[in-house]
Amino acid sequence: MIFDAKAELGEGPVWDAKQQRLFWVDIERGRLHCHYPLTKKNLHWDFEEMIGAVSIISDGNLLLALASGLATFSLATEELKRLSVLENTDPSIRFNDGKCDPNGNFWIGTMHKEFLPGNGNLYKVDHQLGPTLQIEKTTISNGMAWSSDGSRYFYIDSPTFEVAVFDFDNASNLISNRKSLFKIPSSYGAPDGMAIDNEDMLWIAHWGGGCVRRWNPANGKVLQEISVDAPHVTSCCFGGKDLNMLYITTARSDLAEKELKNSPLSGGLFCFKTNTTGKAGSLFKGKV
Repeated sequence: MIFDAKAELGEGPVWDAKQQRLFWVDIERGRLHCHYPLTKKNLHWDFEEMIGAVSIISDGNLLLALASGLATFSLATEELKRLSVLENTDPSIRFNDGKCDPNGNFWIGTMHKEFLPGNGNLYKVDHQLGPTLQIEKTTISNGMAWSSDGSRYFYIDSPTFEVAVFDFDNASNLISNRKSLFKIPSSYGAPDGMAIDNEDMLWIAHWGGGCVRRWNPANGKVLQEISVDAPHVTSCCFGGKDLNMLYITTARSDLAEKELKNSPLSGGLFCFKTNTTGKAGSLFKGKV
């Protein structure tokens, strides 16, 4: 563990390769975190609503998926600018997990706060800030990743315990031909956030499983398991100078008092040095 944040619902780590720092969110507290590995410094900013995801914009500012809709945030001035994109007035719905595709479009899912099935959708926001529906009637959009050649899009809707794959068209930025890659045994813990390495292997965080597993998408075999000292492991991403450090977020949410006593580091930020390298996250290229 590198930071005992005690996050209620730590999620969505994003590596800033230019500034060598890590952003991540505590969804339920409406908190944006920033970790500097070289100095061990940790910063945070609080908002008055849930924050489902953060992405880095090509101009250096941040794109936030707040409960009420998308906004930009300037680290220099701490100014929040609402974008009138994917505006949400339904208090039972929030955003959950977002990531940029290789061409700099932002993909973000919605979900019901009580996890009602089929109440969410997955959207893509293009460079002109135009949102389009990509997958409808989802439950909990979580892991997303694109293959090295940009031809495949991997996706997780957690309650399905399935890793799905789509064809991804680099010209149109559209997905098609959904296929089920493999099913994850329920005893492993629900699949949550996901990262991909340079060998196109999938690193999946397991909610209730206390670990991150490295999966081979070709055959659904587990190649490696990294135990984490927290039951609810939520997401991961590659970072560090050589992109061989796996940053892992966890949660305290949904743990009873006895469970928290047994797993006091829940909600912390963890790091694991891998034997492979990952990909730097894509920047959002929207005109904001």
